[in-house]
Amino acid sequence: MKHFRFAFVFALWTMVLYGAIDAMRSATGPLLQAQTHITYAELGLLFAANSIGYLLGSLPSGFVIHQVGLKRTVLFGSVAMGAMLVVVPLAKVYVLLWIGFFLLGLAMGWLEIGVNAVVPAVAESSRAESSGFNLLHGFYGVGATIFPAVVIWIATRSGHWSTPYFAVGLLCIATVAATIRYQFPALTAPEPHNANEPKDHGAMSSPLMYVLLLAIMLYVVAEGGTAAWLPTYLVHADHMSVTRSSWYLTGFYLIFTFGRLSGPLWVHRLGSYGSITWSSIFSLILFAIALLDSNGPLLFVLSGFGFAVTFPTIVHIASQAFDKETGRVLGLLFTCAGIGGIFVSWIIGIVATATSIEVAFWLIPVSLMLVLIATSVAKGLEKTRHRMASATVPPANS
Repeated sequence: MKHFRFAFVFALWTMVLYGAIDAMRSATGPLLQAQTHITYAELGLLFAANSIGYLLGSLPSGFVIHQVGLKRTVLFGSVAMGAMLVVVPLAKVYVLLWIGFFLLGLAMGWLEIGVNAVVPAVAESSRAESSGFNLLHGFYGVGATIFPAVVIWIATRSGHWSTPYFAVGLLCIATVAATIRYQFPALTAPEPHNANEPKDHGAMSSPLMYVLLLAIMLYVVAEGGTAAWLPTYLVHADHMSVTRSSWYLTGFYLIFTFGRLSGPLWVHRLGSYGSITWSSIFSLILFAIALLDSNGPLLFVLSGFGFAVTFPTIVHIASQAFDKETGRVLGLLFTCAGIGGIFVSWIIGIVATATSIEVAFWLIPVSLMLVLIATSVAKGLEKTRHRMASATVPPANS
């Protein structure tokens, strides 16, 4: 059990590093652009390369993890991520820099499946698993909130954009060294189907799985759109300064992180579906009021609390519903989340160019409304699934 507790602590620490990497990528962007003499478009392509790599890394990891085990998956991802953080800054040619960002995203996508798989592997109850997922993703917020200031301090002290990458890379490598001596729990392997038994509807053939995939993609559209476009919206729609608008985004993530870290205290009281429903309604109402009232930008910040638990709770619902296929289910979920993250900025940009940023920003509450609908459908499908499963169980005296 001591080893398993370490596995969860490792997962929490890795999510802090994920937050740090995402914050570092954004914070060092201007320095990277200035010192490598690349255009805005080329900088955007580097960020896109990272996202595409993440997308392509998460899907195979979910299927491979059952074959090679949790520890090997995590070790490979940790080594690859640490190595790429050290190697990326060494690239002197733009093409190599793009490949480096792509491979870094590939390693991050691979590792995140293993990190998330730790939670159901060590959780002793459904409530513990739900709390574990909220804490896990809350620690991402801790890294994303704390590290921007640290990253800027390191980069300005060294005078180069690459120094924070080396620093975080060394932290990753140190984490690998600490991980080698510990055991990791085993995932439950998918059970082979017995031809004499009623066929169980696994994840790949279940409508519930596809609705959950749609729900998590729509949620990421809402959260990713807020993170990417809130400062721009406030500058153009509310005529704020760039500095002031960035503080609103910081506030959003502070409230967001508080919501995730406090999730274990209240999510189980509302239930998984209830938590998503009421959280989405909360954010939807605040967001809509803020869009309708130019004097209410603080409501964008407060809406972060409603965003907090939706992602980890969807992951929890899926891992509970398909507990024999944890790895592949996580791979599919994070792949769809990656698709949502890649396309949201592009879609909002297209709509804003064709109309206005005020119109485009309505995509976020619309996405939250669709999350509500998808959640209701998923709840109905899960009830139907349970009834069908109960109907196939033979009576005890038969």
